[in-house]
Amino acid sequence: MTYSVVAYDPELKAWGVGVASKFLAVGAVVPWLKVGVGALATQAFANVRYGEKGLELLRKMNAESVVKSLTADDPMRERRQLGVVDSKGKAFAFTGKECHTYAGHIVGEGFAVQGNILVGSEVLEVMARRMERRGKFHRKILEALEAAESKGGDRRGKQSAALKVVAEGTGNFLIEAGIYVDIRVDDSTDPLPELRRVLELWEATFLEDEMVDLSAYQQEIAEGLKKLGVRDFRTWIEMNNFEAKYDGRKVGKTVLKVFLRSCCGKELNESP
Repeated sequence: MTYSVVAYDPELKAWGVGVASKFLAVGAVVPWLKVGVGALATQAFANVRYGEKGLELLRKMNAESVVKSLTADDPMRERRQLGVVDSKGKAFAFTGKECHTYAGHIVGEGFAVQGNILVGSEVLEVMARRMERRGKFHRKILEALEAAESKGGDRRGKQSAALKVVAEGTGNFLIEAGIYVDIRVDDSTDPLPELRRVLELWEATFLEDEMVDLSAYQQEIAEGLKKLGVRDFRTWIEMNNFEAKYDGRKVGKTVLKVFLRSCCGKELNESP
């Protein structure tokens, strides 16, 4: 009843899981990951005990060994589905013979995609193709989920989705704790567009950004502030916790995009 991707990015030194399902709060069940260790997705007749146990095993085993170890003594293994990527980016997956059709997985370089109760194999195929292309790691995972949905996704419908990425690095208090992206949509008639909206807010608030000169967007900002009924741009910045992306002269590009969408429902004109 779910499709997911587990992946590793060697440049970012990051591990990620993206998942969508016709199931309440899938982000509470499927994704398990730890910086420097790996990532795991447990689904179908999900065994949440695979999560912590799998991460512990990943400290000393590769992905294939972890999958085989977790499933070996599980009497319900033929109803389980599992995707794992280890600390070195090697991936492995398992789909039990009793998972509801269509069920399957594809393992690629640095990723595995898996799903059950899907409309067909094309859902996984389009996910794998997206993961094989270049792009920002967290965006690529989201786009793989969106590609799956474009092919029909979970044949029962839509309800929830989640995107989690852990990474090694420095920056704000979240990144220094290994948390790069951590967002969920627990109950929605169309969860992936909402997950994208929340991701854009996350990027604007927490991730590194290109700074742009406010003087180039004075008219758009003035019109937007008037529509929102906000006194000045600094006030809007402070109301929305974007102070780290604003110095009075410049603002983060993703922050400006959020502003224009919230006030005017339009995209940023890169060359005003």
